[in-house]
Amino acid sequence: MPARPSVLAITSELPWPLDRGGHLRSFHLLRGLAADFDVRLVAPMEPGQEALVPALTAAGLRVCAVPVGRRRAPAETLRVVRAALSREPYVLFRRHDRVSVRQMVSTQLAINRADLLYLDHLDSALYADRSHVPAILDLHNVYSALVRRTAAEQTNPVVGQYLRGEAALLERAEQRAATRAALVTATSDEDCAYYQACGARRVVLVPNGVDCDAYSSLPLVRTSRSPLILYVGTMSWGPNAAAAKYLALDVLPRIQQRIPDARLRIIGREPPPDIRALAGRPDVEVTGAVPDVVPHLREAHALAVPLESGGGTRLKILEAFAAGLPVVSTPVGCEGLRAEHGVHLLVAPREHISQALVTVLTNRLLAYALAERARDLVREHYDWRSIGAVARREAHGVLHRRAARACQMQDAG
Repeated sequence: MPARPSVLAITSELPWPLDRGGHLRSFHLLRGLAADFDVRLVAPMEPGQEALVPALTAAGLRVCAVPVGRRRAPAETLRVVRAALSREPYVLFRRHDRVSVRQMVSTQLAINRADLLYLDHLDSALYADRSHVPAILDLHNVYSALVRRTAAEQTNPVVGQYLRGEAALLERAEQRAATRAALVTATSDEDCAYYQACGARRVVLVPNGVDCDAYSSLPLVRTSRSPLILYVGTMSWGPNAAAAKYLALDVLPRIQQRIPDARLRIIGREPPPDIRALAGRPDVEVTGAVPDVVPHLREAHALAVPLESGGGTRLKILEAFAAGLPVVSTPVGCEGLRAEHGVHLLVAPREHISQALVTVLTNRLLAYALAERARDLVREHYDWRSIGAVARREAHGVLHRRAARACQMQDAG
C-alpha cells in the first residue's frame, strides 16, 4: 500500500480549544486534511498548554509543539520596535519567538518528507519563505482591510496615521505571501477577489463552516416568555467590544420600549472592564468565556450582529443558523455569506437594528421561517464535512499539478 502524501502544517497557536473562530477553522480544515494526508502540525505551545495536545492528536494530527514562554509586556514592546525597524507589519511579530518556530519547521523538513506545506494565517507564511515545498496558504480574512477600516474609525489622528501605515505594510505582506503560495484559500468571494488581484496563482473559496450535527437536536425558535438576545464574540477584539456596548447601551433600551422584559446576554472571552461593567444592569448579562455555547443558543430568541467592521465570514452567524436561532445583522456583520435578507436573516443598518430585532422577537411566524431556511442553508453549504472535502480535493490538486509540471519538464529535457 503506497504511503499517504504528507503535509507539514504551521499555525501561530495550538488550534484548541474550539472557543474562537480562528481555532474552529484551523482545527476543522486540518482534521479534514488528515483524512487523506499524514499531517504534522508545528505550533507554539505556552506553559500549561500541554493538555491541549491530546485533542489534536485524536483528530489525526501529529503535533510538533514548540515550547515558548508566555507573552509579556516587555517582549511585546520589543516586537513593536522590531516591526518598526524592519518595516514589517506588527501583526507578523506579535506572536511568539519566530526563531524557535522556524527552527522546528527546518528540522521537520529535514527529517520528514513533506509533500505540502499548509500555512494557517498570514504570519505562518514567514516560515515557508526558504522552502521549495509547494504551499497552501489559508487566509482567514484580509487583514489589511480590517486595519484600514479601524483606521478610518479612529478619532485620534496619531493612532489613525499609525494604523494606515500598518495597513499598507500588511497589504504588501499579503501580496508577497499570496504570490509565493501554490494555492491560496479564502473564506469569502470578496476575499478571493482581493487575493486574485494580489497576483496569486490560484485562489479557491473555502468558506467557514459549522458542525451541523452538534446543533441538530435544538428546536426551531424558542418559546420561553422573557425574550433573550445573544451577542457572541471575542471581547478583546475591538469591533466585537464596540458592538456589545452598542447593543447594551443603545439598542436594548429602544427594544424595551416595545418589549419591556427583553434581555441581553454577552458571551465571549477576555471582556475588558467597560464590557464587564455592563453586567451591573439588571437586564444585561456578561458571561465571559463559556465551555459550550450550545446551551445559550438553545435558550436565546435571537442573535444580534451589529458589527461595523470585520472580515471573513461570521462563524457566530453560522452557529446560530445551525441552531435554528433567528439572526439580525448589519450588512458588514454578514459579509461573505450566501444568506439573503428576508430569506435567512434580517439585515439592517446599525441605526435600525433595534427595529429589526423587535420584528423577529414579536413575529413568531417570521422568526420560524427565517430559522428554518437558515438551517437548510448551512446544511447544504456550510457543514465542515463538505468543506473539509473541498480542502482535501484542492490539496490533491496542488500535488497533481506539480507532478504534471515535472513530467512536462522531463519530456522537454
